[in-house]
Amino acid sequence: MPRIAILLDSLSVPAWVYESIHQLLKEPQVEIVLAVVNQHPIPSGEKSPFLYRLYRAIDRRLFLQTPDAFQQKEIGTLPGWDVPVLSVLPFQKKFTDEFRPEDLEQIRTYQPDLIIRFGFRILKGKILSLAPWGVWSFHHGDPALYRGGPPAFWEVIKEIPITGCVLMRINEKLDQGEVLYQSHTQTDPLSVQRNANRIFWMSARFPLRVIREIMRQGKGKKELSTSQQPIQSPLWKNPRSGALIRGVGKLILRNLRRKLRERKFSAHWEIGTIAHLPVQNQVLSVDQISYFPNPESSKHYFADPFPFFYQGNQFIFAELYDKKKSKGRITLLDQQGNHQVILEEPWHLSYPFVFEDQGEIFLLPESAQAGKLWLYKAVNFPGSWERIQVIFPGEAYDPTLWKTEEGYWLFVNQKAHPACSPFDELYLYFSSSLLEPYWIAHPQNPIVSDVRKSRPAGRVFMEKGKLYRPAQDSEKRYGHRIRVMEIMQLSLESYREEEAFCLEPQENEGILGSHTLNKMGDQWILDFYSRK
Repeated sequence: MPRIAILLDSLSVPAWVYESIHQLLKEPQVEIVLAVVNQHPIPSGEKSPFLYRLYRAIDRRLFLQTPDAFQQKEIGTLPGWDVPVLSVLPFQKKFTDEFRPEDLEQIRTYQPDLIIRFGFRILKGKILSLAPWGVWSFHHGDPALYRGGPPAFWEVIKEIPITGCVLMRINEKLDQGEVLYQSHTQTDPLSVQRNANRIFWMSARFPLRVIREIMRQGKGKKELSTSQQPIQSPLWKNPRSGALIRGVGKLILRNLRRKLRERKFSAHWEIGTIAHLPVQNQVLSVDQISYFPNPESSKHYFADPFPFFYQGNQFIFAELYDKKKSKGRITLLDQQGNHQVILEEPWHLSYPFVFEDQGEIFLLPESAQAGKLWLYKAVNFPGSWERIQVIFPGEAYDPTLWKTEEGYWLFVNQKAHPACSPFDELYLYFSSSLLEPYWIAHPQNPIVSDVRKSRPAGRVFMEKGKLYRPAQDSEKRYGHRIRVMEIMQLSLESYREEEAFCLEPQENEGILGSHTLNKMGDQWILDFYSRK
């Protein structure tokens, strides 16, 4: 059972820290043995320029999110909180804190296996090697892109499409520690406050995930560290007033242009086929695509195509999205654009995953808006279906089943926290039965934590003896491109995948994205995003 000491600037902490500690307290295999509180916390770095502080105050007021990751909460109100508190006064230099020998000895008596830094500034000295697993700290940004800060700011200002965050085991060199866990989410195009809120909530789960993985692999305390190449990224700091004015000015202008474009040209999806699936990265051009006609494109669009071959006939199921009602239904579609709605619910439906099992035909559409996943069975295929049961009790974005000899694997996207994005994290569950499911969460969940390759984009498929999983890449925009991931390991103990190739839209031809890929006979069927 790992013994944890936590470093705090106060017993009043931001909500994301409160949540992170709460997750640790709930874990039966973890024990928080000590809270070390700084008697005299000093803000990190130099004082921010007045204009930057004014901008952040305005941004927070305009775009405050609920739940707010930065709302102050009293740590003593945590359920199960009964942790001894040690108040210390470190040696404080311009940017660093170093623990006094007597405080180090006090901490050592609690025999922590690891120390998690939620407070203090840049740490120096023997505290870094006191615990066998070291000191873990957060960097809310992608250290491969930049070091320093402010967190979640430069990605918005510089129009960087994704925002990263990491948990690392720190050492004496600034931002050069061992990366233990890393994730990426789509950058908010307008607000630093919203961008920061999302990644701070996301990072709250990181410590427990790393601890569980260490214990799952049975790593000893001396096996935690691995070699890592030095991080060569530039060091960014709070912006000077001139740079801030220029950056915010560009931010406002490009968002005004974006809003005008979106108002003039609405989001639209089309379905089409391509003859061959490449085995390497490819840009999809208009002349490669055979589009299905849609004579009523001003009223609705088609997306999420799922072909199904049955009794010698090819059927195509798809989402029919009503632009006026902003709601999806499931439709049966042919290549001439004729369609018939076969399933409608009070909630939004999409991603019609249709499959045959034990002589019956089932439909598993996304129903995340309902907060649960429903399974439907064909009463009179293909036009009549009945809702038979809740197959999964929680939210499940783009549910994708894969059956093996052992049973059923369910790939779904879920939010790490209600304030997080449904695009970012892929979870895997197993059940030996479909109609009486008992879903076992994979021990590596989430098996993917990266907006560029998490959310399912179609059926898992075999090709030339290899197993592939199409994944949405929403780095630049929702459904920007498809990354085809080769599944290297799939078992109750282990999951591993590697990118095989990527299908990129040809933006200068008006194709802005594609987010569903399925095989249809000797062709491949996809959907394509544009604005019209």
